[in-house]
Amino acid sequence: MKKILLDYANTFAYTVIGLVFGLAFFLLFINFYHMQELDTRVDVVSYNANNKTQVEEKIAIIKNNISVYNQTAYNGPLNIYGLNTVQIKLQNCLEILESEEMMRYLELTEIGIKDSYHFSLDFKNKILNDCLVMQIKSIFNTDTVATLPNFNVIKPYVELNLDTLLGSVDYIQSNIENSDHYHFNTDNNRANFFNLVDDSYAGVMNNYQSSLDLMVEVSNWYRSIVIGG
Repeated sequence: MKKILLDYANTFAYTVIGLVFGLAFFLLFINFYHMQELDTRVDVVSYNANNKTQVEEKIAIIKNNISVYNQTAYNGPLNIYGLNTVQIKLQNCLEILESEEMMRYLELTEIGIKDSYHFSLDFKNKILNDCLVMQIKSIFNTDTVATLPNFNVIKPYVELNLDTLLGSVDYIQSNIENSDHYHFNTDNNRANFFNLVDDSYAGVMNNYQSSLDLMVEVSNWYRSIVIGG
């Protein structure tokens, strides 16, 4: 009886060990295929070349617009402290836009899911927070700027567009963070993951361009009031 129980115990133990090793092998197997997904690369040579051209054109417009004001030469009736504030804030944003951290995304020839994710983080931290919130939005919270012409028109325009941008990047980032599939690397799954990489990067880039469009509009307003005043 004792021998039979011992045989049963050994059989059960070997069965458990076999199941553990089987499960471990299965997890290792599917994670191997998941790593292949994470290595998916998307060609962005022509896409980035086009976006870089647009970015450089918009930056040039902003620089040209804010250059119309020179405090030492200005003789108009507008509040110079307000004009100085807008010019400085826009210049601060330009430094962020032209930083190596942001411009390097326009130099990439191919991208993976990590590039899309880091792009979303840098866009959120540098463009949205450091530039649009800390610089552009703060422009319209100062009394000296509030005295400038058409302030009541440009302020709500900026706030509306900024709220839209703040909400859109969180959705993109969430999609990337939830991209752990843990399934076999079928042709359909590869296609879906390829699209996720491509769509995420394009989504952030569209928001990046929209951020520049917002800055262009602020600089156009600035140029018009300086020349008009």
